[in-house]
Amino acid sequence: MQINLVSEEGLSRAFDVTVPGVDFEAKVDQNLAGFAKDLKLPGFRPGKVPMTVVRSRYRASIMEEVMNETVQEAVRNALTEHEITAAAPANVTEIKPFETGEDVAFSFSVEIMPTIELTDFSKLSFDRMNPVLEDRHIEDALNVLAERGAQPVDIENKKHKVKKDDIVILDFAGSVDGEERPGMKGENAMLQIGSGMFIPGFEEQLTGKKLGDEFDFDITFPEDYNADELQGVEANFKIKIKELKQLDKPEIDEEFAKKLGKASIEELRLHIKQELDSIHRRSSRFLLKREIMDQLMDTHSFDLPAGLVDNEFNAIWEQIMNEAKAGRVDAEDKGKTEDELKGEYRQIAERRVRLGLVLSEVATSSKLDVTPEEFNAAIQREMAMHPGEEAEIYQRFTTDPNARQSLIAPMMEEKAVDYILELAKVTEVDTDPDKIEELIDQPTEI
Repeated sequence: MQINLVSEEGLSRAFDVTVPGVDFEAKVDQNLAGFAKDLKLPGFRPGKVPMTVVRSRYRASIMEEVMNETVQEAVRNALTEHEITAAAPANVTEIKPFETGEDVAFSFSVEIMPTIELTDFSKLSFDRMNPVLEDRHIEDALNVLAERGAQPVDIENKKHKVKKDDIVILDFAGSVDGEERPGMKGENAMLQIGSGMFIPGFEEQLTGKKLGDEFDFDITFPEDYNADELQGVEANFKIKIKELKQLDKPEIDEEFAKKLGKASIEELRLHIKQELDSIHRRSSRFLLKREIMDQLMDTHSFDLPAGLVDNEFNAIWEQIMNEAKAGRVDAEDKGKTEDELKGEYRQIAERRVRLGLVLSEVATSSKLDVTPEEFNAAIQREMAMHPGEEAEIYQRFTTDPNARQSLIAPMMEEKAVDYILELAKVTEVDTDPDKIEELIDQPTEI
């Protein structure tokens, strides 16, 4: 087998391959003989079918099989000889029709992984935000817990006017041009004022009303309403207020703490402080990681394998299309053309591929690895999240290479991030937790 490198353009490598015809035919005959040993045909004893019959019936399929094996062997040899790593499976660009007595010739191209020169991480600098909790944060969290435990009670005052946070039990019937529409009618519906559960403007029409009031009003559905036929449509709603309730929030005291499984209110406060600290430190880690990724993008420039970018983009786009079919469209995507969206999501795909290659190089060059103990601990966490499916979870992650990699990849990413942080200059900055969570809400591509 003779393999010649005929082209080098960017990350693309093209090869021409020639295999002596006698070698190729010998391999075909060898495979035919092996196939004939177990062949069963009517009128012949098993394994005793004449080779003339075997060749006439199966030579074409065996030849195709040998050709595939030859191509794979040529690709392996080419990659080994030229010390390159393929980014995607090779693409056979041309196969010369085989004629008996002639050599086999074909060409293939392969996209290779880029050479990545890692930046000097000791020259990078980052701020790590340390959340500083104050008493007000603990009290706010206690109030949230109390509000969650609040129970609705009837409002006894018959003159009470509906206001924010009140719970209204109502019957409603909506119509368009005098005709009722499906889904626009309900009885004993519960609506808390301020929840935003109904269309914009609906709650405002209830505010100031009293128990027993019956009235109607006109309202226009928003242009982005989930039912296409009602987008921008003006409708009339007839309303009857049947009950009014308000939430009775429990006192934050020792009894409240005991209902939540704590011996005292101070123990509850300590538990809340620990939980909040853990939450905010995870958020801080996320922000630090985002900054690391941004700096890695700025400091590493190299050609990206088009095949990897295409695969990543196709996976992203398929997810976007599935979300759209389910009626879930990102607010930032609304009003954009398909070409605009594809351009933006391709940039995201390129970012993910570039960062993935950089982090992979960090892991390889620094000899990072996931230990068996770490892998088993990760499986245990997965099993804990799926009670009753422990056996299936264990089987999947220990036998399926793709499932195994899906578990290892994020752990390797975290190890690479930690390695970078060990070398970089990191400044600890005391930060209000509210500021940390505010930054978390900003758009990100990490």
